[in-house]
Amino acid sequence: MKTLRISVLLLAVTLMAASCLKAPSFDPQPKGLSKADIDTASYTIGVYLAKMVTNNDIGDLNLAKIVAGYKAAVKDLDDTRFDQDYINDNMSNFSSKRVTAQSMLNIEAGNKFFEKLDKDPDVVKTESGLRYKIIRPGSDVKPVMDQDTVTVYYEGTTVDGTVFDTTYSEDSDPEPVSFPLDMVIEGWTEGIKYVGEGGEIMLYVPATLGYGMYGPMGPEQTLVFKVELLEVKPFQGVAE
Repeated sequence: MKTLRISVLLLAVTLMAASCLKAPSFDPQPKGLSKADIDTASYTIGVYLAKMVTNNDIGDLNLAKIVAGYKAAVKDLDDTRFDQDYINDNMSNFSSKRVTAQSMLNIEAGNKFFEKLDKDPDVVKTESGLRYKIIRPGSDVKPVMDQDTVTVYYEGTTVDGTVFDTTYSEDSDPEPVSFPLDMVIEGWTEGIKYVGEGGEIMLYVPATLGYGMYGPMGPEQTLVFKVELLEVKPFQGVAE
């Protein structure tokens, strides 16, 4: 999602600014600052803009309109058309439309993924909509209660294979993680109970059983998890 090419953006802004912009009537810099100092600060503002765009997942933008907006605003800094409400309203509207569009695309991708996956005879679909495949069944020791604690290795990907989280490493041994099953997404709480200690399972989690609108790589994403169940610690307390 966050694929804005920062180096290209900075180069384009620098070239466009140099060719299209006249210096606005801001207060002049105090004597003692060199051109290099001012150029460094100017360039850093460009970097800040690129970071703001990527960190807020705004996506690729129209550079010509960025320059046009800059020129319009600096022409009259007191113009009430460009107050904070103008900025907030426009960006809120854009963000809402962007999330909706991303959601629709991700739902469509998830549906296509499941349509193909459901043809695999080794994949089981449960009443909740979760799909899973047993790679290695493991022992008869399985988590039973939502409060049971499991220790696992795992890797999470999107349906296109993009890894967003993993305990595996190319440079070292994997690092196990432990957690109660009632502290994770519903797809995990249900799915881990289908495999035994020492086993391995693939979980295919629709957004309704995952992160919904707050997916790690975007809203309404179907996610895929490879999970190795290393240990099960049964809950010792009294279930609520």
